[in-house]
Amino acid sequence: MLMITGAIGWEHDQWLGTYYPDEIATDWHLTFYTKEFQTVVAPSNFWSNCSLEDIKEYCADVTEEFALIFEQNNNESNESTLKLKQSIDEFVPNWIAFKPDAWQKDEKDYRIKQAEIIKSNTLAENSAVFCVYSDNVLKDVKLREIMSFLKKEFKQFDVIYLFFDGSLISMDVLNTVKTLRKMLALD
Repeated sequence: MLMITGAIGWEHDQWLGTYYPDEIATDWHLTFYTKEFQTVVAPSNFWSNCSLEDIKEYCADVTEEFALIFEQNNNESNESTLKLKQSIDEFVPNWIAFKPDAWQKDEKDYRIKQAEIIKSNTLAENSAVFCVYSDNVLKDVKLREIMSFLKKEFKQFDVIYLFFDGSLISMDVLNTVKTLRKMLALD
């Protein structure tokens, strides 16, 4: 099994000046991110505030090997957001939705939730998408437990896309996850 990991979003205040060097313009953040990671989710609250031109540029900034995934909010009723979604649907490579009735695992320190793949142009065949959320930064033992659980419980999938959110979007956590992928033979 292959596990491809990334973050929910690539614009985070705590990454400015630490992950993203000060001299890199915001327009180059996604390109910079793609050099180190293989996937990212553009959350609905992010892309719905972007212009059509910005979204086209994001899609053009990534290679075909990079899995750029847009989150669809099924509860969206804002007319301008719905109009924007219609206009970008033809060129956005992948859509997912975290539905209320989707599979999830709630633990004391974290929540894992499976996304439904709505559209897949660049995702691997026989793949699944999950997000791990926590209000706390989790240590490597807990991260290993999560990744091992997904590897065991969802072995029917060839590829798992695993995204981190909340306090887990720290670069320390994401770098630990990259190391754990190698240790758990998920590369």
